[in-house]
Amino acid sequence: MSMKDAVQQIGQHANMMPVERGITLPLVKIENNRIIVRRLIYFTRTTPEYGTAITEPQYVASYDLSSNSFLTIKKFEMDVPNLKPPPWIHNRPAFEKPEDIIPEFERIWTLYDILIPAFVKGDAAVSMEIKQAAKQYVHYFDRHAEKPLSPYYDMLGGDFLRWVGHVANS
Repeated sequence: MSMKDAVQQIGQHANMMPVERGITLPLVKIENNRIIVRRLIYFTRTTPEYGTAITEPQYVASYDLSSNSFLTIKKFEMDVPNLKPPPWIHNRPAFEKPEDIIPEFERIWTLYDILIPAFVKGDAAVSMEIKQAAKQYVHYFDRHAEKPLSPYYDMLGGDFLRWVGHVANS
């Protein structure tokens, strides 16, 4: 199964949430020899004067990419020490037309499909294709990841993100 399929299944369950919500990029972690993908769901409020304010994550949706199965969506409870209280401002990138975002996310899902197998193998020496994919992923991550949620990305997907960063810069 591809990351796009996993994201769609998570999205179907996340549709139960209020309309004013956001969802993180997939957070990849190896747990008990399984590839677990999590997406954190937070609430948003957009105002003309401040932009988009986001809350701390409220729910977490989990998917087992190894067995291609949706696991759960549940209340998210994880404390991050020394984090300033929300709301935080996170303004998403602007696109000329709303549908222009679709090919960008299609590419992001493809990059996950390229990078995850190499990450799981743990290879230090990777192909030029993997290096290029890592560089592209870093670009898109910097463009789309919610900066105020960086500690959560690090806690739940830090090994993957550090590996991608290392590959992109090698």
